Amino acid sequence: MTPARASRGLRSRAGAGSVGLLGVVGSVACTAAMVAPVIGAVGAGAAASTGGMEGMTGPARGGLFGFLIDCGPFILVASIVLVTVSVALRRPAAALPALAAGALLYWGMYAQPSLPVMYLTLALGFAGWAAAYLWTRTATSPQLTS
Repeated sequence: MTPARASRGLRSRAGAGSVGLLGVVGSVACTAAMVAPVIGAVGAGAAASTGGMEGMTGPARGGLFGFLIDCGPFILVASIVLVTVSVALRRPAAALPALAAGALLYWGMYAQPSLPVMYLTLALGFAGWAAAYLWTRTATSPQLTS
């Protein structure tokens, strides 16, 4: 392998990692906006955290958490796309599990009203993303430079 080709492969892996990190940061921000008020970290109460969930309403929101709750579905969709692309760049077969885990995250946060179900789907969705990421890191992972 030539030095130029090796350098291009490192940039590709770094790009895939950056895309995935951006996706994870976005999804964690959405998750924090939904969960923090419930556990009292923000002090806005449980109703404010579930404002984006179907069938639930809460008091008027403002600031960063209000923005994250209002725009959370869009941010989460973008995060799901970014994480899926990131793992697909490293191992194309890992895209489907990453997408499924992202869909589970979205459904749990925004398409059903139960808080216990939301917490369970958050745990399962992030575990699914972690498993897809770890799958891309295995020794048999195809090289991007091939």
